Amino acid sequence: MADKKKTDDKDSKEFALKLEPEGNVLFSSDQLGDALTTVTLKVTNTTKEKLAFKIKCTSNDMFKIKTPVGVLEAGENIQVNLVHQPGKVIPDSGKQYFAVYYTKVGTVEINDKNTVRDLWKKVKEADGTRRVYIDFKKTSGDGKKKKEEKKSEEKKEKKSEEKKDKKEEKKEEKEEKKEEKKEEKKEEKKEEKKEEKKEEKKEEKKEEEKKEEKKEEKKEEKKEEEEKKEEEKKE
Repeated sequence: MADKKKTDDKDSKEFALKLEPEGNVLFSSDQLGDALTTVTLKVTNTTKEKLAFKIKCTSNDMFKIKTPVGVLEAGENIQVNLVHQPGKVIPDSGKQYFAVYYTKVGTVEINDKNTVRDLWKKVKEADGTRRVYIDFKKTSGDGKKKKEEKKSEEKKEKKSEEKKDKKEEKKEEKEEKKEEKKEEKKEEKKEEKKEEKKEEKKEEKKEEEKKEEKKEEKKEEKKEEEEKKEEEKKE
């Protein structure tokens, strides 16, 4: 029964969100009813528009939804954890359900002042609704072993993610240092060019001074020649 899809009159004929699993969700564990049991619902926006989603359940005492509201960009997806609470009677399969709603965001800006919850308060009717019915199965046997294996896998994944994060951080640091060096080189080049220009101006000034000196020398020579000629005439 876990993969049987059950529809309801309130479900929309056209539903733009892809839900995985497509049929019923199954809470299955040897600790079902005694410990938290979690299943994951993958929600994907299959449209080219930004959509806001909301997920509700038939009993807030029995279930918890981690990320009950959110916004999905075109093509984006999110993993939503659905939790069955311990200490509750395990109900019959197919009686309880999660309801998934969506609405178009349009040009509305979602921020700290205007949250997704605020947006939903203004929505009179959702653009689409789909009920996801719930099945329950209490298993026996090596549930604890599976739990330990799952924890071990989660630890490995966490370590792997941490390593990846560290690598990314190092890579970013290297890139930042490269950019800093580039900027430093640019500044150095600018300073070098400034110094070169200063030197060029100095040289130009020297050349001008030399030219002036030569002019003065020629004037003096010419003056001397004229004086000499005058003296010769007198004699």
